[in-house]
Amino acid sequence: MTTLEKATLPRTSVTGFIQLARLRFLLYNLLPVALGAAVAVHQGHALHLGWYVLAQVFAWTVHVMTHYCNEYFDLDADRANMYFTPWTGGSRALVDGRVAPVVALGTAFLLWSVAHLLVVAMPSWPARLLATVTVALAWFYTAPPARLNYRGLGELTVAAILNGLWPAVAVVLQLGTVPGLLVAILLPTAVLQAARMMVMNLGDRRSDATVGKRTLPVLVGYRRAVTVIVLAQPVAYLMLTGFALAGWVPWLVWIPMMATAVLSGWLVAQLRGGAMRDLKPERMTPVVFWASNHVSLVVAAAVLGVLLDTVAHPAGGRGTGVLGAVLTGYVVLFGYRLMLARRRATRDERQGAEN
Repeated sequence: MTTLEKATLPRTSVTGFIQLARLRFLLYNLLPVALGAAVAVHQGHALHLGWYVLAQVFAWTVHVMTHYCNEYFDLDADRANMYFTPWTGGSRALVDGRVAPVVALGTAFLLWSVAHLLVVAMPSWPARLLATVTVALAWFYTAPPARLNYRGLGELTVAAILNGLWPAVAVVLQLGTVPGLLVAILLPTAVLQAARMMVMNLGDRRSDATVGKRTLPVLVGYRRAVTVIVLAQPVAYLMLTGFALAGWVPWLVWIPMMATAVLSGWLVAQLRGGAMRDLKPERMTPVVFWASNHVSLVVAAAVLGVLLDTVAHPAGGRGTGVLGAVLTGYVVLFGYRLMLARRRATRDERQGAEN
């Protein structure tokens, strides 16, 4: 090994370690936590900034823990994946030998401990119970003995955490209970989240099958998986509309959430056109990108709607300014990420033309 190679090795290792965290996915965490807090404010409760920050730090900690845990226990599947995209197939840091697998596992255990310390810091048993279930589901998503994502339960697990438990923890920390409004908003988004995870797993289905990782697309097959994803789109929006007609979801919340149905239509067109059929990364990348961000934008629309309805009714509590700033920050960061994605696509197209 040359002197130059020795000098660059530590930096490469640190870069690989950060790559394992898959930080791009953490942007979404701002939304379910903000939604839970926004519903609390909508119910007339003043935002408790300390508990809000605790809920956000807890969500980020659990999410990063899951990434490090998954990278370790999914290593065989990632090694078998020859058609990965920037959004599927893992970070590639372990596959490329940039980080030792034991480092990923050790970091996951460290974050598991931090997550439980945050659970202990929560003020009530309902919040601690919900948070403990969250950590357990996140850990056993890929870790033995449960290995939920290897038994056809991964898609539902992700939906339960991201579009159920995280906002529930956030609202319980504020209110001590989970209002019906939050449940009515979350159910349709959870349907879309489960469908989104099926889209992600469609891209990994061949390599997953070779290592015995039985995600829903592996279990039901490509055609049935596409059918389920396509049907989930109108089901979610019809569910949301039914809740609005029943008076459970305010129309100011329904309107921005329904506006995101345009992305559902685009996703359906792509899947029916076979974008995920041949496992070509250049065709899959925009589909998995927008499938993932579709759910994010639905939840962002829900936060916007809840804040608008809170402002429209003076009985709401204080805190809309803080949550509005968080939502604005998300929109700005999402725009920046979209710009980077477009630059990457343009660069890949140029490289493809040159080759």
